[in-house]
Amino acid sequence: MELKEFAEIILFGTNIASDKLLEPKLLTDDISYQAIIAPKFPGRPNHLCFEKMKLKKKLPFPNIEQLKSEQQRGFVLHFFANHELLAMEIMALVLLKFPNAPKSFRMGIARTILEEQKHMSLYLNRMQELNVEFGEIPVNDFFWNCLSQMESPLDFVTHMSMTFEQANIDYSLFYKDLMLKINDFKTANILDIVYKEEIGHLKHGVTWFERLRDPQQSQWEAYVSSLKLPLSPARAKGTIYDREGRKLAGLSEDYINELSIFSSSKGRPPHIFYFNPACDAEVARGKIGFSPNKFVENLQHDCSSLMLYIATKDDIILTPEKPSVEFLQSLKDCGFDLPEWYENSLQCFKSDTIPQRYYGSLNPWGWSPESIHLFKNFKEKLIGNIPFQNNIFVNDFFAINTKPLYSKCLAAEISQKINAKFSDMQDILPAAVTLGRVVHTLEETQNAIADIFSLNEYSMCVLKAPFGSSGQNMRRIKSTKQDKSEINWIKRILREQGSLVVEPWFNKAIEFSYQFKIDGEQISLLGSTRFLTDLRGQYKATFVGRKSDDLDENLIKFIYNPVNEYKDILTFFKCVAEYVAEQLKNANYEGPAGIDAFIYSDKNSKYGFRFKVLSEINPRYTMGRVALEISKRIQSGAFAVWAHIRIEDILKKGFHSLEDFTTQIESKFPVIKKDSLKPLIKEGILFTNDPKSAKFVLTTLIVGKKVLQEFMSFSGLKILH
Repeated sequence: MELKEFAEIILFGTNIASDKLLEPKLLTDDISYQAIIAPKFPGRPNHLCFEKMKLKKKLPFPNIEQLKSEQQRGFVLHFFANHELLAMEIMALVLLKFPNAPKSFRMGIARTILEEQKHMSLYLNRMQELNVEFGEIPVNDFFWNCLSQMESPLDFVTHMSMTFEQANIDYSLFYKDLMLKINDFKTANILDIVYKEEIGHLKHGVTWFERLRDPQQSQWEAYVSSLKLPLSPARAKGTIYDREGRKLAGLSEDYINELSIFSSSKGRPPHIFYFNPACDAEVARGKIGFSPNKFVENLQHDCSSLMLYIATKDDIILTPEKPSVEFLQSLKDCGFDLPEWYENSLQCFKSDTIPQRYYGSLNPWGWSPESIHLFKNFKEKLIGNIPFQNNIFVNDFFAINTKPLYSKCLAAEISQKINAKFSDMQDILPAAVTLGRVVHTLEETQNAIADIFSLNEYSMCVLKAPFGSSGQNMRRIKSTKQDKSEINWIKRILREQGSLVVEPWFNKAIEFSYQFKIDGEQISLLGSTRFLTDLRGQYKATFVGRKSDDLDENLIKFIYNPVNEYKDILTFFKCVAEYVAEQLKNANYEGPAGIDAFIYSDKNSKYGFRFKVLSEINPRYTMGRVALEISKRIQSGAFAVWAHIRIEDILKKGFHSLEDFTTQIESKFPVIKKDSLKPLIKEGILFTNDPKSAKFVLTTLIVGKKVLQEFMSFSGLKILH
C-alpha cells in the first residue's frame, strides 16, 4: 500500500477497527501527489467526534487513590488511547501535507504510526477487560489544534516528537510504576512496551531535528525558538522527569538540564514579578530617571531572582540575567517551584519583544514611577485589576494615594493612634513623646531633638527622611547642638522632602516584621518573622525557623508571657498588623505590605523592655515576605536563618574566591532533606541567589542550630552579631 492511501484512510476514516487500526502488509512511497490543506477535524466515528464531545462534561484525570478502581484505570487508558489516535491522525496529516519531505523521514513516520496502532490496540483491549468503552468519556482535541496547522517537517518534529511524545515518556513510566504498586501487572506491562517504543519515537524526532534545525543555535535554543504559544517546553515534561530515557533518545545533557528546570503556565495567565529595590527612592524622586546608588544597583543585580520565592511555577520573573541551570536545579531538588524567566539585559521590555499572551497581574517589588514605566508595555495583554486607565497609568492617583504610604511620617502618625487605641498596654509600649515626631522646619527639628534629650534616657536620637530604605537617608544625632554638616543635612531633607521624623535611638534587643496583603476588601495576615539589621540599619538576616533559640531568658519571658488579654507579645503584634492593614485599606492601597517593630531595653520599665510595635510601614514586598515563603520548605520546628552575606566579607576571611567559598560550604554542609511528596529541608546550607552571577551579596539559608555555629566557626563570619 502506498503511504498516500495509508495516510488518507487513517486521517479521514471513521471506523476504528478497519480504518484507524488498518495494518498493511507492505508500505511503499513511490507516487507523487499534491500537498493537502489540513481538514478542520480528522475523521472519527460519531461517538469520538470532537464537536460532540464538547457537549460532555470533562472528566478530571484520576488520582492515585482512585486508580484502585478498575473503572478509573480504564479511564486512564482511555486518555492514553485518544492520545495514540491523535498521534496517528497527525502523523498521517504530515505524510499528506509534506509529500516532498525526504523518503527516509516519511517512512520513519509510517513505522511510528504502526507502533502507535499497536499501542492503541493494547489500550483498547485492556479497557474492554476493565469494562470501559472508547468514547465513554470526553476526548481532548488540544493536540490537533496545536499541530494541524504545522508548516514544515521541522514543526512536526519539534511540536509532536520533541514535545508531546517526549512528555509521554514520563507519563508512561510514571503510570507503569503506579500500576505495579497496585499489582495491576497487565496494565503495567502495556505501559512498559509503550515507554520503550516512545523513546524510539523521540529518537526519530531528535535525529531529524538535528538535521533540520539551525546549527548556529544549541539544541535547547533551537527547540525553544521553534515553539509558539500555547506550546512551550513545559508541555514536553510529565509528572516525573525521566533523564535516562531522554539520553537514550539522543538529547544532549545541556538540553536535558535546561528542560528539567523549565517552567511555564499551561493555561492560567501568568502573574509577572519584578525586583526593584530602589522603589522607595524612586517614589521620593517622583518621576522616572532615578539612578540608584551602587549599593542598590548591586542588590538589584544579585537578588532579582528572589521574586521566584513569591511567585509560583506558572508565573514569570523579569530579570536582567536568568540564573544558572545548576542553581535552579539545586532549588528544585529542595522542593521549590520554579517560574518562567523573561530575560533582558537592558531591563527594558519593549512591546515587540514581549510574547503575545495574556498576563494575570503585574507585581513589582514596589510600585514607583520606574516600575510603572517598565510595565506599561504589558498593559494591552493584562486581564483583571490593572493600574492603567485609558492606556496611561494614573500618575495622579499614584501620587495622591500610594506615594504617601511610603513615607515614614505615616508610621509615626499611626504609632500615635496605636498608643491611643491600645491604652491598656502602656506598660509595654513606649511613651508617646518617643514614638516619632513629624517636623517641617529646622526650628521644629531642633526642639524635637531637645525634648528627647531632656528625658535623660537616650544618648542619641535619629532623624529619618520620609522616603528612604535599608538605613538610607537617616542621621544619628548625639547632642542638642548640631554641627554644620548636620544642619545642612536637615535643611536639605526638609527642602527636598518637606519633613523629617525625629525619634530616640533605641537600644534594640530584637526586631520583628509582620507581612500581610490587601486584595480589595480582603486582608490576609501572612505571619511574622524576626530579622537582624546592622548598625546602619541595613538588612542582614531573618530567622525563618524558631525565633528565640539564641535569646536571653528575660527577653524570652517578655516575649512569650501573657500580656493583658493577649497570649504573648507576638499575638498582640498580629492585632497591630491587622489594625495597620485596615489603615492602608482605607487609604485605597492594594497589594503586599509589611510592618517592622522592635523590642528595646528600658531600665525604667517594670519588665526591663518595651515594644515599639510600629517602626516602619512598607507598602511593597519585603525581605520578611521572601523569608516567609522560603520557610515553607523547611521542616517544621527546625532552627533556620536566612542571611545576606556580603561577598567582600567572605573574601576577607581568606577564601580565594566566591566559588572557593561556595564549593567548600556545599561540601561541608550538604542539604539533608526529609522525604515527602515535596521535600523539606532538615539541615544544611542552601544558597538562595545564584553564586555564579553574584557580585555583592550571597543570600544563604542555614538550617540547624549546630550547622549555624559550625558555619560561623568555619567561615569566620558572624551572622548573629
